Amino acid sequence: MQLYLGRSAVALITCLFLVSCASSKVTSTWTDPKYRGSQYSNLLVIGAAEKENIRRSFEKKFVEKLEAAGVKAVGSSSVMSKDEKIDKETILAVVEKTGADGVLLTHLVSVKDKEVPSPSGTYQSGANYPYGLTPEIFSAPGSGSDSQYYSTRVKVRLETNLYDVKTEQKVWSARSTTLNPKSDTALIDSVIEVLVKDLKKNRLIP
Repeated sequence: MQLYLGRSAVALITCLFLVSCASSKVTSTWTDPKYRGSQYSNLLVIGAAEKENIRRSFEKKFVEKLEAAGVKAVGSSSVMSKDEKIDKETILAVVEKTGADGVLLTHLVSVKDKEVPSPSGTYQSGANYPYGLTPEIFSAPGSGSDSQYYSTRVKVRLETNLYDVKTEQKVWSARSTTLNPKSDTALIDSVIEVLVKDLKKNRLIP
């Protein structure tokens, strides 16, 4: 019984640790010290994701968060064809159409993984990992109650840049890290939360 409780406690602690690590944080941020403009009130949001559904979900959530903060915003996927290339010429055309005073562009920097043992000895398959990444699970030597499973811990790094429409210059940049996101939705929600907070902190939005 003592052995059983001990293993259960370890499993619970591990579970809580993984859940706590699922949140995002801004690891670095930069603001142009020369920028003297006012706060942005109309932003074009671009999520440079390979998968169209990820792009749409990201932009939709970002727009919702910005509008909740009192900022007018539009996602590029709602005003651009999915076949249109995201380049300067296309962005400027969309900016003219929407009247945006700033452009927020997020892109993937890296996805890194690391194998870690799971003391619980169990693994729930079917997790929807970001960007279609599927973790490889390896069974450690041993059998029965003493066997362990090695699961993949995933670290997703994104970069988000804010460009001023008038000057076409970058005025703010932030890199974020999300550890062990359980799904695309979890990653998107967590990242956007910290990005909006940092934009507010730097007084770029209300």
